Amino acid sequence: MKTKIPFAGRTLFLTCVIVGLSSALAAKLVDLQITDTENRRPIAAEEFIDKERIPAQRGIIMDRNEELLTHNIQSAELVADRYHLREITAVVDGLAYNQAIHDERWDKASDDKSRRALVLEHRGRLLKNAKSNMTDEEKAERLARIDKKDARANRLLEFDEKTMEYYYQLHDKLVAELLYPFLSHQEIEETINGKTVKRFMTVEDIVARIAQPETERFNKEAEANGTPKRQFRNQIVLAKGMNFETADKIKEAIKASRVRGLVVQSELRRSYVMPEMLCHVLGYVDHENIGRSGVESYFHSYLAGVDGLREYRHNARGQVLESEDDRYMAPKHGLSLKLTIDMRLQTIVEQELDKGMRHFRAKNGCMIVVDPKTGDILAMVSRPAFDLNTKELITHKGKFPRGEVKDANGKPLTGDFNFACQTRYEPGSTFKVLAVTSVVDKGLMGINAYVNCSPFSVGFGSKAINDRPFNYGSLPVWGVLKKSSNPGAARIAIIAKWQNYKEYLESFGLTKPAGIDLPSGGSCFVADGSNIVNYSRIAYGYSVSVSPLHMAMVYATIANDGVRMKPRLIDKIIAPDGSIYDECAPQEICRVMKSSTARDLRFALESVTQRKGECGRGTATAAAIPGFRIGGKTGTAKKVKAGGGYTENLYTVSFAGVLPIDDPKLVVMTVIDEPHPTDCNPGGGTVAAPIFRAAAERFINVLNLTPSDPEAYEKYLASKEESDNLKK
Repeated sequence: MKTKIPFAGRTLFLTCVIVGLSSALAAKLVDLQITDTENRRPIAAEEFIDKERIPAQRGIIMDRNEELLTHNIQSAELVADRYHLREITAVVDGLAYNQAIHDERWDKASDDKSRRALVLEHRGRLLKNAKSNMTDEEKAERLARIDKKDARANRLLEFDEKTMEYYYQLHDKLVAELLYPFLSHQEIEETINGKTVKRFMTVEDIVARIAQPETERFNKEAEANGTPKRQFRNQIVLAKGMNFETADKIKEAIKASRVRGLVVQSELRRSYVMPEMLCHVLGYVDHENIGRSGVESYFHSYLAGVDGLREYRHNARGQVLESEDDRYMAPKHGLSLKLTIDMRLQTIVEQELDKGMRHFRAKNGCMIVVDPKTGDILAMVSRPAFDLNTKELITHKGKFPRGEVKDANGKPLTGDFNFACQTRYEPGSTFKVLAVTSVVDKGLMGINAYVNCSPFSVGFGSKAINDRPFNYGSLPVWGVLKKSSNPGAARIAIIAKWQNYKEYLESFGLTKPAGIDLPSGGSCFVADGSNIVNYSRIAYGYSVSVSPLHMAMVYATIANDGVRMKPRLIDKIIAPDGSIYDECAPQEICRVMKSSTARDLRFALESVTQRKGECGRGTATAAAIPGFRIGGKTGTAKKVKAGGGYTENLYTVSFAGVLPIDDPKLVVMTVIDEPHPTDCNPGGGTVAAPIFRAAAERFINVLNLTPSDPEAYEKYLASKEESDNLKK
């Protein structure tokens, strides 16, 4: 006989069950809403916020005369947000709408309400099909693999993984087919059998960019092996540089298809007004508008600005909701740069360097123009170079696709290397001014004192220092520079002594980086001068490696009465409202020598360009311009072999010119690497000096410089015009 449970007992049992279930539910709610609210609330809120980036205007760059060198071209970019494209509710919404519009009942629906009901019907069926039938044990195992604080992952626990993957694939293809008509003209590159091939984008390419199958495969293997996974790229740029007409059409197509996770936003693309000029100084930005070389890189934090932000809130259906919490943050535009560069002079040096390098079939070269009184870099050109807009290689022979031209070692030439600042070369005789400076400035010898220039050896077994094929006998100190005597420079340096000489190496800034706002390759290399053999070679420009910029600033110091200035590339930094953020005034580093020593040196440098006078013909008569007092110094140095020693027929030649020598306005450093013989032996006086003169003649016209002897200059111009007419 069954015993009946009293009514009161049954009531108590039922009450306990209800209380137990309620307590469990309450505990879960406390965990979600109170205990873990700080972690979950931001994540949940983030899923219903769309963000639009408002790009900041990158600061413009201009020359000293305010000629614009850069532009910001406004266009649009298409970005896929993979986070939303892997959000199950967003994916189901897109699929449901696509199924509904292809349902035969869609066209028969009489109003929007009926069509919304049809979409909801398909949506409900898709969600129902995706529901998981996992056992408690399977759910617990899956729960153990995810982060407890990951609200999105926890929410997906109720859905079947394989079904979700299938939905993602369907949705990715839906998105790709939607976008393909707008992206089919986009070119992409791929490597086939070691060769780069260009082709147009396909639907499969769009799917691959969104799905990132390589990362998915890697993560599956990592999960199986218990190793760290890779992060997916959530912000995927599918197209850049679109015009606004195309962008508006894509926006309309996205809105009509009810697809979420695609954003069309404004972008600013950097463009260069004169892309074939000043490339090493300006540098360039990458596809993300980040400066990668030149002042674009060095001053990126000033130029870039800070992007603005606009937020939109939406509901689970993707409908935009007006909210007081919507945020708008205006962009902060970047600062602009006014360079010390004068594009009139820059154009001249670019053209004359190319002309000279073509004539002498040279490998590399550069020209630097400096205002000695301020340290302003007025022009700077290096070859090879590159096109700022297309990144094509530029040599004195022309333009070539990037990677097509290779060097002697088979390495592709890009033109990125700034020969003017980054190379290191043995300067040869342009370095002799240091020996003369140290001995004259210390009062150990006068500029007119005589020095023995006969060949001699400084160490046991060392080769004799000579001026083959000449033997100048005895020359005044200034004559050592005029005739460029190696034994004379070595003897002067020995009289000065290494400790004094080293002092001037440091004062001229040769033991430190050049101090310019560009990648410069660091300090110069100088051998240990306490070794007499090394010291004697340093005196005439061997056993030392310098940059062209270092040497330009040495001669600028002499031209500035012995005061060394910091090389100055930025004239002003300008705020977006036009006010001056930073004046960037010229900086005096130190006084290197007495002004009287500088005057003596300029007198010696002028003699180098003279055809007549005491000591005979100078080594740089090809730099002379009748009517103007031109000074300078030639340099010719054999190149070092890869295995040691020097080549017999490869040289780096140079000329440091001062215009005019009586009131220096410009210092021009010209360096030509590996010129080939034409109608003369390659040297500083036969290669670099004529290139300087061709540029200097044009500088005189542009800057309207006054000749010291107007009659001689007019006579020179007339004879030159007559010669040009005869050639025609």
